[in-house]
Amino acid sequence: MLLDKNWMLAGLFFENISFAAENTNPEGIRKWAGIGIKIFDKNKDFAITYFSCSAPLLEKLDLSELEEWALNGLSISEKDQSLGKSYFSLKSEASQELIEKLTGSVALSEIINILRYYALGLSGVNFNILSRTALGKEFDGDSINPVIAGNTIYLAPRIKKYAYFEDNFKIYKLSIMHEVGHIHFISNELERDGTAELMTEIRRRYSTMKKRLPLSGMQAEGIIAISDVISLFPNQDLAGTILGVLEDARVEYMIMERYRGVRGDLEKIRYQMLLTRPVPKGNIEEFMEALLWISIGHEPVYDLNKGTKLLLAQIRPLLEESVFRDDSSVLDSFKATFNIYKILDEHEGPLSQKEYGVLKNLDYRGVSIGAYNRKNSLSACSNENIIRNFIPESKPELTEEQELLHEEKAKFQPTYAEKKNWNILGSYMYDEWDGIINDYKTDWCTVNEVEPFGMSGGYYDEASEQYRNEIALIKQVFSRMRPETFRRMKKQSDGTEIDIDSCIDSIIQKKCGVNPDDGLYMRWDKHDRDVATLFLVDVSYSTHKPVNFEEKSILDVEKDSLIIMTQALESIGDSYGIYAFSGKDRDDVEYFAIKEFEEDLSDNVARRISVLEPVSNTRLGPAIRHSIRKLERIDAKTKIIILLSDGEPFDISRGENAYKESVAEEDTRIAIMESNSKGINLFCITVDPDPGKYLDNIFSDSEYTIIDDASLLPETLPVLYKRITT
Repeated sequence: MLLDKNWMLAGLFFENISFAAENTNPEGIRKWAGIGIKIFDKNKDFAITYFSCSAPLLEKLDLSELEEWALNGLSISEKDQSLGKSYFSLKSEASQELIEKLTGSVALSEIINILRYYALGLSGVNFNILSRTALGKEFDGDSINPVIAGNTIYLAPRIKKYAYFEDNFKIYKLSIMHEVGHIHFISNELERDGTAELMTEIRRRYSTMKKRLPLSGMQAEGIIAISDVISLFPNQDLAGTILGVLEDARVEYMIMERYRGVRGDLEKIRYQMLLTRPVPKGNIEEFMEALLWISIGHEPVYDLNKGTKLLLAQIRPLLEESVFRDDSSVLDSFKATFNIYKILDEHEGPLSQKEYGVLKNLDYRGVSIGAYNRKNSLSACSNENIIRNFIPESKPELTEEQELLHEEKAKFQPTYAEKKNWNILGSYMYDEWDGIINDYKTDWCTVNEVEPFGMSGGYYDEASEQYRNEIALIKQVFSRMRPETFRRMKKQSDGTEIDIDSCIDSIIQKKCGVNPDDGLYMRWDKHDRDVATLFLVDVSYSTHKPVNFEEKSILDVEKDSLIIMTQALESIGDSYGIYAFSGKDRDDVEYFAIKEFEEDLSDNVARRISVLEPVSNTRLGPAIRHSIRKLERIDAKTKIIILLSDGEPFDISRGENAYKESVAEEDTRIAIMESNSKGINLFCITVDPDPGKYLDNIFSDSEYTIIDDASLLPETLPVLYKRITT
């Protein structure tokens, strides 16, 4: 039938039939082909795209869901033919949204801000939550375990473990809650006092060990490494796993006791995950699986051998006494580990001669980034890798393979920041508008937020001295913008006091035969100035150009303007943040944090302004979207983005990634519309002497001004700011 329709369709069908066969039966394949024929009857090109791209969807969707998705694509394309190809090629946002809705899966990108606030609310710690795709190739495509690097949590980009959205969303929440517990109740620090005594007992028990670590060789400042204690056990893999299970259970007990409101829903998901685990084979493996069950308050649902039942009967009281207490610590987990190891050694030992298949942790529990590469998990340092599968490291640590992976992906990293060895605060994915398909490209751009670092604030100090008189004058002008706590309002129809002047005027008007108005009162009105302004500075390479015949560059006068503004704004108390940006390509938009809104003006800010220099190109849309993200966190009545730029949006990308002319202009215009929709006003100040039509095209929904002489920017910016905000 397909050959009768079109030979290319038949070829694509046979090319992709193996993928389809992996997820459906022969009858399902016929239905999959039948949907394609229906699409062909409407549009040949759409059908070709369908057969090229849809087979993998059978892993997520059943045939009725696939048909619903296809019919929706045809409906969309009837309104606009240009949307059809991107829909059936799975590139459009509308296509991805319907697939996610049909599957019940949860996309991290849609709920990532909710998770950040959730983590902050539980712990008071600003966790950096990113997609695991930022780490490169996944070590286990079916795994949804988070990867932990300090206060950064890398989560699976999408979860569809259960049929319903809410249940999948709860897995994300449970992952966050678990890692909050490790940070909040400190899983990775062992104080020397107390631990030294435990280590002595372990040595005494297992004195035949070849490896002995003197206490004087431990870490500085009274902290002993967990791996050093585990290395004292004959079977390090087993001891490390026991500790991991107990410590995970301890922090979850602590956090569920403290935040009881989260217990009900999350306990349901935790139990569901236990029920789907395979029944273990082998006595030690059976015991370890049973230990995992009882550590979170459940009895195994599979049959246990007599030996395991006896072991559990001895161990339950240990957990109650050591682990499940409001004042327990990681040292208590260690003591319980030692006791459980001894009991197991007496029953199954000697454990040093036993092979053990390492227990896989529950899906929502994170692994340290140091264990992200599992190829060497049984190496000489295997006890460290075992521990990392359960207890996150306090600081990020990359394996050799991860280091190589980062080198291979260098072109996707913030190259300028890497070169300067500046601190990379996080990476954020943003959609980008494609005017050709008239839709968003999902997760298309990466914005890397960077904290610049410099040793000297000399430029800031010199500019402050150069503009000393101007700063004093501007402060005087701005002081009139500062609101008084209460403002006296005269000639009111009601109020708390008589307005004597108005009363006298009223008497005079009556004598003259004129009917006076009724504004005879005076009241005091509280008047607040509530403004938050984000200064977004273009530091593209073109800002190196000199200004007129002066020695300064465009970037220099932008920096001068910021220096004047910082001191002026401090005088009136407006909330403000300063950020700079440059974009090499869609995977390398660097966003430099010069001054955060909550940060005070300090020597650090002065140094960050001083070290700014021209970088690369101008991928403007993602920078605006990240600025919107910043301002959404700020509580203010009036929110403004002031963009300082010297030219049109552009970067060096080619082909599908190209960002110039109408493509760049349209994406920037849409980004500004997104800003307006959130109540954030954008004002552009450009020093481009020949802007052509791009300014009108981009800023049709916002304001802009052109400063022909860039050297005038420092004195012009404060005047413009006063006009914009009053």
